[in-house]
Amino acid sequence: MKRKRKSLGVQLILSFLATSIIPIIVLNLFSYYNISDIVIDNHKELMEYNLGRTKTALEISIGSYEDVLYQIYSNDEIIHLINRINQEEELVISKNQLRRTLRGYFYVKDYIKDIAIITENNTLVFYDSITGSTTRNSWISDYGVSQEALYDSYIGRKGTYFMPTKKAPNVQNGSHYLFHMVHQVVDFNKQNRQIGIVILTIDEKMLEDICTGGQEDLAAYNFIADKAGNLVSYQEKSLLGSAVPMVEAGKLQAYKAFAKEQGIFPRDGIFVDAIEVEKLGWEIINVSSQEETLGKIARQQRFTLLLLLGSLAVLAVIILYLIHRLTKSVKSVVNIMQSAREGRILDRVPISPQMPSEVEVIARQYNYTMDCLVESAEKEKELNRQRKDAEIMALEAQINPHFLYNTLDTINWIAIGKKEFDISRAITALARILRYGIDGSNGIVTIREEYEWLQQYLLLQQNRLKDQLESNISIPPEAMGVKVHKLLFQPFIENSFVHGFEGVKRKPVLNICMELIGHSLKVQIEDNGKGMPGHIVEAINQEQYLDAQDKNQIGMRNALYRIQLYYEGRAKICVESQEGVYTRITMVLPVDKAC
Repeated sequence: MKRKRKSLGVQLILSFLATSIIPIIVLNLFSYYNISDIVIDNHKELMEYNLGRTKTALEISIGSYEDVLYQIYSNDEIIHLINRINQEEELVISKNQLRRTLRGYFYVKDYIKDIAIITENNTLVFYDSITGSTTRNSWISDYGVSQEALYDSYIGRKGTYFMPTKKAPNVQNGSHYLFHMVHQVVDFNKQNRQIGIVILTIDEKMLEDICTGGQEDLAAYNFIADKAGNLVSYQEKSLLGSAVPMVEAGKLQAYKAFAKEQGIFPRDGIFVDAIEVEKLGWEIINVSSQEETLGKIARQQRFTLLLLLGSLAVLAVIILYLIHRLTKSVKSVVNIMQSAREGRILDRVPISPQMPSEVEVIARQYNYTMDCLVESAEKEKELNRQRKDAEIMALEAQINPHFLYNTLDTINWIAIGKKEFDISRAITALARILRYGIDGSNGIVTIREEYEWLQQYLLLQQNRLKDQLESNISIPPEAMGVKVHKLLFQPFIENSFVHGFEGVKRKPVLNICMELIGHSLKVQIEDNGKGMPGHIVEAINQEQYLDAQDKNQIGMRNALYRIQLYYEGRAKICVESQEGVYTRITMVLPVDKAC
């Protein structure tokens, strides 16, 4: 079934949609997603920068508290007092002196809430700024681990260790969330004897300040968890110390799921990244939301899209109006063409000022073509009449060649009967020449066929000149199969006899030489006749085909014109002549086909 073609108007509208509206919508969507990707990439870079800065600040801050811890467990006076307590020498006095010494470290750094020492004999000495008591510690008694177990967990372990953040249970006024730094105390003067542990208790508010950077960011927040996923610092204090549920997809996905459950940000557009603080065994997690930023981008894209669609709507109205004008003009041309198909060839396309210039050109050209067609139809009628007359004349003329051949054949037999063999040979040669020239006069023949015709022609000329002619023909065997147009060289050879030898007293000489040079056939025809005037030689060499009214030049002019026509300007012809001495014609013809 043949598919129905769409009209010009439909094609233009579809083209408008394909080239304008659809690409703009696609470009707008591409721009939205591209901008979103850029924002997300920039956001990730900002998250990484934020995490790196927070990590640095945390390491510096924790390092300063480690310095305080170092000053405590390396203090000779404190080591001496711990030894005295372990030996129970003046126990009350030693504990009070140790407590006073510990109290002096509270003024070194902010956020220190408690400094406690558990000695080898399980004696607890502390100073607690939260309770302000020397007997009631804010966290140890209700930490969930006994004092002995706590001592055993850290004694003998090198380095500083961190205890998870928990709410201080023994506090009546307000809530305090504390984490702890633990280090063993070693007496290097007694063969590195381990004599106790020191616990530096720090308010979690210090970690919170580091995570927030001292300011509230409504679009992002940081929190800290240890390697097991326990919350070390978080804005919802009631969750401190609890563990973030891990998932198979990994920690980041677990933190992301945790952040979604908290509901601080919308569930969509949440980004989570983390950085490990190797020295502390913690991870800083950054949670941020791009919902608002992406929403702004989406609103901007929608506004841009609506603006573009509005502009396209106005443009579409203008285009539809122009298409209507164009299709109306085209239809008027098509209707007239259809009427011509139905035989009304005298109908013409009306030209109107509203018609587009291109359609007007088509309409005017169509009208002109139809005028020419009508005129041509009239001429064809006249030609048909003349063709009929010519056919009748051709039928009448068909007898003439046959009559001529039959007459020559009769004369030939009469000559043979009278033993006039020279006359018989001349008549036979003439008959062959006439038959060769008449049968397919514009056909393609080989050099061999031309050579055979030339033999007959020179035979007649020998008889006419009473055997005074000297002719030399040089054609190599490989050139015999080259194809040329029939009688291509005849006018030049005939010109030698008709004009070249006319009035010359010396013996006429005609030299014909042909040779193959690459893909070309070189032909030279030379006679020792009376030559040609210089202006004629110059005219021929400049391809000026002489005067058509000069009957003596018609043969030469037609021959030159035929050669250029046959070979489309690829043939080269050069004429050399000296009056009273010679004429030489050199032709170089392209070889198109060979036998």
